[in-house]
Amino acid sequence: MGVDFVVFRLVLGIFAVLIPNHVEAAQFKWTNIFCAGHNESWVHMNECRLRAISRNLTTLNLNASIFHPVNDITLDVQLFKKANGYKPWIFKSVVDMCRFLKTKYNPYAKIAFTLVKDFSNLNHSCPYWGLAIVKDFYVNPVKVGLPFPTGDYLLGMKWLYDKKLQMTTNFYFSYTENVIDM
Repeated sequence: MGVDFVVFRLVLGIFAVLIPNHVEAAQFKWTNIFCAGHNESWVHMNECRLRAISRNLTTLNLNASIFHPVNDITLDVQLFKKANGYKPWIFKSVVDMCRFLKTKYNPYAKIAFTLVKDFSNLNHSCPYWGLAIVKDFYVNPVKVGLPFPTGDYLLGMKWLYDKKLQMTTNFYFSYTENVIDM
């Protein structure tokens, strides 16, 4: 083993110890959700709502009916941060969901899918049809693994089936880093 590898392992070990303690002090809360179907003959949103469990915990519930088998699902995702309105922040990504469900090639989508997979029935590759359900979804900041600055955010998603816009979902959330005064 080279010196570079040992130094790399040491730095990685330090981050593994420090970052989880930092993230555990964080709080993630859904604040609003907006869902719109653009073609009711292809997809219908049965449920799109938040449910308050406690003062600091809100769960997200989505239930959509997809009426025709879809072999080409494209997801256009962009993250916005609130600063005198919602401004584009960090990333904008277009994900081929059928390819992603087979190979998990996109790092942003991989983080999001890891968070939502235990709360949904989105667990197989294309073609997709029938019910798509996300039930009682909440985000544990420890699982995110990335430090976010405190603020209000919007995760905007445009769902395209066969290259046609079928559905728009906007998820609003707040992220707070609890800093202990010393």
